[in-house]
Amino acid sequence: MLDATAEVVTRIGFHDTTIDHVVRESGVSRATLYRWFGNREGLLLALLQHLAGPYLEQSGKIAVGPGPLEDRLEQVIAGGILSICNTPWIHQVAKDGLLHDDFSIFLAAHKSITGAIVRSMLEGASASGAWTPPDDLERLIEWLLHQMLVLGADDYASLDAVRRRVAIYVTPVLALPEAKRAADVFERLGSIEAKLDEIGKMR
Repeated sequence: MLDATAEVVTRIGFHDTTIDHVVRESGVSRATLYRWFGNREGLLLALLQHLAGPYLEQSGKIAVGPGPLEDRLEQVIAGGILSICNTPWIHQVAKDGLLHDDFSIFLAAHKSITGAIVRSMLEGASASGAWTPPDDLERLIEWLLHQMLVLGADDYASLDAVRRRVAIYVTPVLALPEAKRAADVFERLGSIEAKLDEIGKMR
């Protein structure tokens, strides 16, 4: 069913895919699709989570691997952005952005995939004393996920090119010294978001 959904989405796009399209493509009944996934949103969410398998496997290894937290986070974030760019219809969803109704499905998948990995890394670093989180960790993670989607709307020549962007616009916020207070975090968030807005105006 997910393979059939992927075929439909590749052919006609994420936003135009319906349950009826998938029924015709897969030969599975509507009742079966609804029993497994609940509705169209559940089906598309399951597809995005399914396609993230290779990224999840690789990121999971990086998350528990050797090296500084900053470097591992950068690899995981850059890998997530590149995975968005490497699938044309997912890349298009990122380009369409928050203005489209279906973006909520994409954001929910992004939270359950990259958000879960980043959260586990940050919480582990906090528990070990290697990183001091802000008072509002949820807001920081939400900001991070949105920045990944903003950066995922661009085109990149290589993973190194993605990592350079992450190093400029994301890593400084996540790798704050322990002495920094939460207020300092969100001041820097505002500064970086302003830079991203300027980049958007120049495109």
